[in-house]
Amino acid sequence: MEEVSGKGMTKKNSKTLESFAFFFMVSSLFTLFVSKGFPSEGSVDKGKALFQEKCSPCHTIGGGKKIGPDLKGITELRSRQWIENFISNLENMFKSGDPLANRLLKDFGNLPMPNLGFSKEQISDVLAYLKSEKVPSQTSSIKKAEEATEMGPPLGEKEGEELFTGVEPFQNGGPPCVSCHHISAIPFPGGGTLGPGLTGAYSKFGSTEMNSILATLPFPTMAPLFNGHSLTLEEQQNLEAFFKKSATQPPAQMTLKISLSAIGGLFILIILAWWVWHKRLRTVRRALVIRALKTGVGR
Repeated sequence: MEEVSGKGMTKKNSKTLESFAFFFMVSSLFTLFVSKGFPSEGSVDKGKALFQEKCSPCHTIGGGKKIGPDLKGITELRSRQWIENFISNLENMFKSGDPLANRLLKDFGNLPMPNLGFSKEQISDVLAYLKSEKVPSQTSSIKKAEEATEMGPPLGEKEGEELFTGVEPFQNGGPPCVSCHHISAIPFPGGGTLGPGLTGAYSKFGSTEMNSILATLPFPTMAPLFNGHSLTLEEQQNLEAFFKKSATQPPAQMTLKISLSAIGGLFILIILAWWVWHKRLRTVRRALVIRALKTGVGR
């Protein structure tokens, strides 16, 4: 009886251990699935650092529109899934015809937000910061920055012009502005024509948006050229001062100047051609005369 009882207890203990092991394995798998499959709440402090570095050049939180929309209350207006897709798969949202994404694109000058390369964890961090109570109102700080810019002296105009024309190269590399853009503040021809003219850029965007543009260079044609070659803060300030100075000058009459230059160049080419061929014709004519004289003497 004792042996049977002992064997029964052994089988019972074995089943208990198996059940416990199975429960532990299921719990571990569920925990792993949850941690991998569902995003965490994220770190507010990490999100704040990411927002200030990557997002603040184009967005405010309660400070009004810049290059992009004000993000105050965005986590309540849009679903988490929509925001995550907008940050990580914006191009696919445009292609799929998402009405909100396309409306934002139209409202903000058809200028799409660049792909910031955020991981899921980083997106969670940014969203945690936007949802937190640590977000300050940026209205007063923006107004103070604008007032300081308007009241301060136009520093960096000369340095900005040298950066624009390529006399002074950008510290982190990247092509000079003059290779694609023209502006009336520099001598003729005033720069390239691949990109838009920048004479009135400061008047069009203003100080706040100009700061954002120079900090992020978000335009589709510029982003690849300056990927990994961002402008330093001092370079941004100098270029802004130069653009501000240029905004006060009238746009250059490029058509007339180009036409006059073309006419002058053609006139010079005609003179050079006449001079070269005149000497050549004279040499050929002399040889023909000598040959004719020799032929006449022989007869």
